[in-house]
Amino acid sequence: MTPASFTAWLAEMKSSGHAKTDRDIAALLGVSANSVVNMKRNGADKRTALACTALLHGLPAYE
Repeated sequence: MTPASFTAWLAEMKSSGHAKTDRDIAALLGVSANSVVNMKRNGADKRTALACTALLHGLPAYE
């Protein structure tokens, strides 16, 4: 996931009401707020990209 696509995903999550802040995003992804900052700058791995897709579509965690 490129930095641009991660930033676009953040905007979609916020505009769709799934999250209001980057801190909310971090909690949903199970990472620190600093990790979100790093992903904005450097992009994210495939595992995170898949999690981003699931979150955007409102899918719950697999249990």
